Amino acid sequence: MSELSEQQVALISAYIKQHGIAQDELHDDLLDHVCTSIERLMDDGKNFEDAFEQTIKLFGPGGLKQVQQQTFELLTEMNETMKKVTFLFGLTSTFLLLAGTIFKLQHWFGAGLMIVVGAGLLAAGYLPMVLYHKLKESPSNERLVHVAGYLGMSLATVGALFKIMHWPGAGVMLIAGLAFLGFIYVPIYYFKKYQTSVNKPITLTTSLVALTCLVVVFALVNVNSSVKFDQGLAFAEQQSMTDSYTDRSTKMYVALEDVSAASDIKSVSQSGWQQLEEIKIHLITTAEGISRAEAQTMPLAHMGKKYNYDIPTHILFGDEGSEFNIGAIGEALRKVDDGLQGVYSEEVRPLVNSSLTADLSIMFDHNGQSVDWETFHFYQRPLIGVIGHISKLQIDIRQAEYQVLMYLLSQPAASDPPSGG
Repeated sequence: MSELSEQQVALISAYIKQHGIAQDELHDDLLDHVCTSIERLMDDGKNFEDAFEQTIKLFGPGGLKQVQQQTFELLTEMNETMKKVTFLFGLTSTFLLLAGTIFKLQHWFGAGLMIVVGAGLLAAGYLPMVLYHKLKESPSNERLVHVAGYLGMSLATVGALFKIMHWPGAGVMLIAGLAFLGFIYVPIYYFKKYQTSVNKPITLTTSLVALTCLVVVFALVNVNSSVKFDQGLAFAEQQSMTDSYTDRSTKMYVALEDVSAASDIKSVSQSGWQQLEEIKIHLITTAEGISRAEAQTMPLAHMGKKYNYDIPTHILFGDEGSEFNIGAIGEALRKVDDGLQGVYSEEVRPLVNSSLTADLSIMFDHNGQSVDWETFHFYQRPLIGVIGHISKLQIDIRQAEYQVLMYLLSQPAASDPPSGG
């Protein structure tokens, strides 16, 4: 195969530049194309001069200038199209994020999907396109500030998304994004502005305000403002698991071992309590992705998704046929209440009214709407609140069990049971 000499390549390069090709990338592409065509023609027996002349004629009447003009027109058209796509990405992501935030605050359906799509378009679509335009239009000494700004905004956007959706890794990404913005982008950006600014004091104070805002946001990301709240709920959870009603009820069952109603009380109470316990364990294992054994011993304050709203709502208000549906909680409470109420005499029963403090028949006002007991206490509530409330219901069952046993023990037949002999 024929191969051009360095002198011949230099001659072709000079010819291309002399005929109006100013863009370096286009010059290199044309040089490679022309050299390849000449070498192919020389393999067919032509000399360099004839092969060169024949190759140049292939570019048509307008020659190389026409190629450059067509290339510029194509690039301009592509650039305009890309600008429109960038604008569309920015507008769409902004709309979805704003709408998703409003839906999230109002606990409306679809909030999570809009926020995820909006943040995805912003981080993976709009910001990379803006970076491309900036790198293309700016001098090489400004590339660092643009790249730092892109990394900072992208990490901060994805970190905020993870924070809103209660996904792991949110804090690390937020801190990294704010670090890029605070330590690289903002200082370099305002330093360049300060150098060319007419009103330097205003530029300086603006930069200080921007840095202060970033520091405040950085501090808020790292401050766990709900530590005491978590500890309080964790304490309540520990109390529910070690409540003294269980120990006292156990002693009463010993005293009432010859009374048949006592075994019925124990059966219905334990069944209701265990049904609520299974719902709690299922919520924790699903949200945290851990085993049943780990879920049984995990304190509320240690849960990574304790503030997640969507998982408990999806489980409790999702499949109506599921044993973990919200209806299972009401069913468990009604069975316990009916079973314990049956122990009381007809004279006492109207006075007791209900063995449990939870009245499932009451309607509640929520944002101007009338909702039932289940919706008010469990719909769009954080996981830590749902678990805590179910634990409180378990305490109610143990307390009601204890009260019924006290009543049963006070009856003459229980106080003086038959000797059996």
